[in-house]
Amino acid sequence: MSRRRQERVTELIQQEISKRIPLLKDPGLGFITILAVRMSPDFNQAKVFYSVLGEADERRRTQEALERAKPFLRNELRSLENLKFPPELTFVLDNSAEEAQKVFEVLSELEKERQSQSPKSAP
Repeated sequence: MSRRRQERVTELIQQEISKRIPLLKDPGLGFITILAVRMSPDFNQAKVFYSVLGEADERRRTQEALERAKPFLRNELRSLENLKFPPELTFVLDNSAEEAQKVFEVLSELEKERQSQSPKSAP
């Protein structure tokens, strides 16, 4: 299987899932962003990495809504001409953006403390 084909199929699946999620009528879905898709070499498995804006409860409800939506989304992927069979979907919450924000906040706070403790030079 060519690497280029795998990249094309992976990108296509990410685009299709990103287009289909806003069409879901599940009230449990939060503000979700599909970040990436990683396909197995045989195209049977797709890990879908996503982020959700909100608190832990919203992330939990969104995960549950995505689990309920798996059969629908997988069925929608059947229409892709590049695949004989749609892959099994696994949704993985990616908290890296939130973690980066926390690190940034801590660093900003440390910088403020450092500046307030340094002696001011008189003009």
